[in-house]
Amino acid sequence: MVAIVKIRGSVFIGGLQWLPAMTDPETGLIHEYAGDAREFTPHAVHTGRSRVEQEVVVDFVKRKLFAFADTGTTTLRVTKPDGISEFKQGKASADGVTVSDETWDASSVSFIMKATAANPLRPAAPAVDYELRVTVREETGQVEVKGSHDGFPCFEFYKQVDFGDFKLLHSHDFRVTGDTPAAMAGDMEYHFERNL
Repeated sequence: MVAIVKIRGSVFIGGLQWLPAMTDPETGLIHEYAGDAREFTPHAVHTGRSRVEQEVVVDFVKRKLFAFADTGTTTLRVTKPDGISEFKQGKASADGVTVSDETWDASSVSFIMKATAANPLRPAAPAVDYELRVTVREETGQVEVKGSHDGFPCFEFYKQVDFGDFKLLHSHDFRVTGDTPAAMAGDMEYHFERNL
């Protein structure tokens, strides 16, 4: 029997200090959004290097879920035609990062982890989304997950049993698949299942 199982997820713009610049043809202003300048790791929580962070702690001793959710700060650099830059920052609400449908039985718990977070500096832009249906088994700490997510940016989900090493449940890298920010619009394109 295990006591504690953590499910940790994050959404981040991997490997890039800045996303490719976009020039407004009417004003000549150059807009660049900051990336997260990191790679895949379960240890980036509380570093400010993710767009979304979520963790669910399953406590089989207390028979309770403990949830944590946060969003990172979005930074926009606007460069004028004369070369002078100014920076704008905003933080998306974490209200769309939720845990729901908590159901306990004698030897397991099931729940849904969900995230929807939009760029706070571009209210009309599509939000980044994921949804995971998770079941955790008390006897072994096995995690069964069925998930969906957008194609952009990077997504990573891990599990940890009784404070041991984190194990990768699923990852997605937009640099490998060729997805762009346009992939955040519409339905979630990627689906996965994992038992670990």
